Amino acid sequence: CERIPQLEKEAEIPRTSCLKMRTCRQSEGIVWVWMGEMEPTLDPPQTGVLDSDGKAEGWNVYDFMIDLPYDHSYLVENLLDPAHIAISHDRTPGGGKRELAEGYEMEVDEKSFSSSGFKGKFRQLSRQPDGPFTEFEFEAPGIIRNKYAGALKGREFRFEAGLHCMPLGMGRSRLFFRVYNKGLPAIANFILGLKPLWLRHLNSCKVLEQDVGLITTQEDHFSRTNQQLANDFLLLKSSDTYVGAYRRWLDRVSHGMPWFQGLVSSMR
Repeated sequence: CERIPQLEKEAEIPRTSCLKMRTCRQSEGIVWVWMGEMEPTLDPPQTGVLDSDGKAEGWNVYDFMIDLPYDHSYLVENLLDPAHIAISHDRTPGGGKRELAEGYEMEVDEKSFSSSGFKGKFRQLSRQPDGPFTEFEFEAPGIIRNKYAGALKGREFRFEAGLHCMPLGMGRSRLFFRVYNKGLPAIANFILGLKPLWLRHLNSCKVLEQDVGLITTQEDHFSRTNQQLANDFLLLKSSDTYVGAYRRWLDRVSHGMPWFQGLVSSMR
């Protein structure tokens, strides 16, 4: 701060009016801020696919951001749960169909479990035994990455996602949603190009808002009752493996956080 017009003449500018500068870096079109007091000890995460502006030749890239009225951990949990999509987002573009809901083959790489997150892979049971898996990685404290490679109408198709979950405060969170794909048929690319960006954003809002009622009710229940999640959660191996894995991860590493809700422990 160099000047305050309302300050008395010759008075010194208060230190508290000066902003503390933080180290900022741009990576793949995203600006990252290092909140530590020392110099950054880590580089911003990268996908290895997108350039410095978040684009790549031959890839369709879509970015979207929304603020949500529930805790960061419930947002991460929701995005780690592919099995809910066909039910919660029935006949919504980007969702599924309720009558096609099914179980999943879900694997967690237990050796990958660390303070940095964990990895795994999943596929629908109907795709056994030879169907491709979707690989996922949870990068602590709040990035979920999905990678899928398979065939679509006889040609190679790739889909990847980077879902960035940020806490805004207790009971509030922000999602920066990025998906990108390569190998869509020409007609699909043409139709995608015709859809205005505001219409895609409107549908993304609809998808995220369809989850709000259930998640806020769930969060309110555990906040009021102080129940452990383990007492009330019914975690099915064929649908909720990653929900349980994430809450166990919070039990293991989150005791330095200002608040958290694990499977058998919490702090508020």
